Order: sequence, then C-alpha cells, then structure tokens
Amino acid sequence: MRFEAKHILLLGILIIFAVGVNAQDSYYSQYYNNMLYYNPAYTGLDEGLKVRFDYRDQWPKYNDDLKSYNFNMDFAEWTVPGLGGFGLIFNTNKEGKGLIKTNFIGLVGSSRIRLQRHWITQIGVTAAYVQKQIDVGDFIWSDQLDDRHGLLYPESSFAGSPSQSISYADVNLGGLIKYERRLITATLGVSINHLLKPNESFYNLDVRVPRKYNVNIDVVFLQRNNPRKGFKFNPGLMYEYQNAFHNFTLGMNVQKSIIYAGAWYRSRNSAIYNVQSVMFVAGVQIPMVNEHSRIKLMYSYDVGISNMRGTGGAHEITLRFQFDEIHLIKSNSYFSRDYPVITEPLRF
Repeated sequence: MRFEAKHILLLGILIIFAVGVNAQDSYYSQYYNNMLYYNPAYTGLDEGLKVRFDYRDQWPKYNDDLKSYNFNMDFAEWTVPGLGGFGLIFNTNKEGKGLIKTNFIGLVGSSRIRLQRHWITQIGVTAAYVQKQIDVGDFIWSDQLDDRHGLLYPESSFAGSPSQSISYADVNLGGLIKYERRLITATLGVSINHLLKPNESFYNLDVRVPRKYNVNIDVVFLQRNNPRKGFKFNPGLMYEYQNAFHNFTLGMNVQKSIIYAGAWYRSRNSAIYNVQSVMFVAGVQIPMVNEHSRIKLMYSYDVGISNMRGTGGAHEITLRFQFDEIHLIKSNSYFSRDYPVITEPLRF
C-alpha cells in the first residue's frame, strides 16, 4: 500500500490529538454566529429566544476530514433584576471518520447590569459535561508499517489505551461590555475556557486541557442617511490563545435588505504550525411570521493561502432562528407581546 504525504500528515495530527499533546478546541469561521461557544456572557444579550445550528466540514478533500456540529439556544430574561439570560449548548467534533469524537453539553447563564443609558455589561458562566471517545482499533502504528510495502502487519504490539472513553466536568467564564446608540453598537468580550483544566488522558497520565483565552470586538454601523433600509456594516475581530497556538480572525460582513456578504482573514499559528486562510461569507435573513421573528442562513468557505494547500479548505453553514418577544418568564406586558408569533401576522 502506498502512503501519500497527506495521509501521513493527517495520521500524525490524529495521533497528536489522541495522546492529548497540543490539544486544541474546534473553531468556527462564523464565530460571530456562535458566540455562546466562545463566551457565555453573550447569553441573553439580544432580546427574545435564539436557536442556532452550526455545521463545519474542514479539509473535505481528505477521506478523514474533521467535522464539527454545534447547537445552542438562549433566552433573554431582562424583566428579572440582574438576570441576562440562560440557555443550552451542545458541541461535537468528529476527527478521522469518528476515530476521535468529543461531545460537549453545557448549561449557560448570564447576569446583566446596565451601567448608564448607553452602556450594558454582562458576565456569564458555562457548566459543562464533556465525553471524549477514541477508537484505536482503526489506528495504524509504526510497527505495522514496512519501508517498502507500507501497511504489512495486521497486528501491532501496542496494547492500546486503558480506556476508550473518558468524561469530565468543565467550566467557562466570560464578560462583556456593550455600547449602543441609534447608528452604532459596539461590544467587547473577554472569556476563559476550560477554567478547571480537566484531565483528558486516555493513558492514565496527567494531561490537562489547556485554558483558552478569547478576546473579541464586534461593531455594527448603520448607514447614516438611511438607517432603516440602508447598508449595515459589521466589522469584527476575534483573538484566541491556547497552548501556544494563536488564532487571529479579522473581517467584515455587510447587510443590505435581506442579503449578507462578507470577507474575513484568519492566521492560525504556533512555533511549528502556521495556516492562513481567507473566508468568504454569503447569507440571507428573512422575516417569518412578523417583524419580531426571523430566520438567518449563512454559508462560508475557507480558502487556504499558506503552504498547507490541497485540503479543500472548509465549508461552514449556520442556521439561526430568532423570536424577539418570546420569554420563559412572563413579563407584565400583554400575552400577545410575549408571543407575537401567534397573534401578530406579518404584513407585506
């Protein structure tokens, strides 16, 4: 059997992930559509109920590509003093056709404080349960390979891992400050993921999940001479640091009517690893039943511009539902204001 360089590269990456060396979290190009994954302080930041689905397929030209799935939802409950919102998040990664699989499920909550008329701050926490599985039966080890014939020996002398499934508790903390006026909204967020640094070793070793530090800036500008129907500009920045890996994402989305378009740049590097890519985004946001409810669909494609080419980049799809006036905790307003989806049809 002939092994190509890309197969050897992918095998090496999978082995690194398996033993917990330089382990990295999954990341999303459309991070701005998936902020609960990065920073729990965003829970309940926008009014109403938000439900989001995210799918990412990285390096699709490999047979053993990397897939990530994310579901999260949150309610904003501002009628309760000090409460920002609460919700649920589920994230799963599949690496190498499921050779390594990580499931993350967590409860998120936030506290909201209005500092002044135009300033809001929130702090949030995620309490999560993580399960990680590894299937070493499909791994190929060095003593199974022959210099000439490739995969020659069906069995390996390696005993395998003592356990093929581990689980642990995890905690994420975050905070943000938001400035909002008629034509501009700006948000600065900071978070720490894996605060407890749990042990994720399959081999009875002490291999801790490294903490990840995130800083993001998000700004929305409305067109001054036509703020209701004009262009909306949304530049943003995300910086992530974990275990000597630096991930820097910068770009902007633009909305006109129901259409979204955008372009972003990412640099992801460490001392031995450097990948750069450009991401192109397109999407639509369509009202559903009324002006208080809408659906948003966005697609992005990553184009590699570094020396790590031929991977097929990455495809990512986000589907979001938002209902501005749906709450779990009943407010003092009339029933139809809490549930306009039922009582207030959209007029075209």
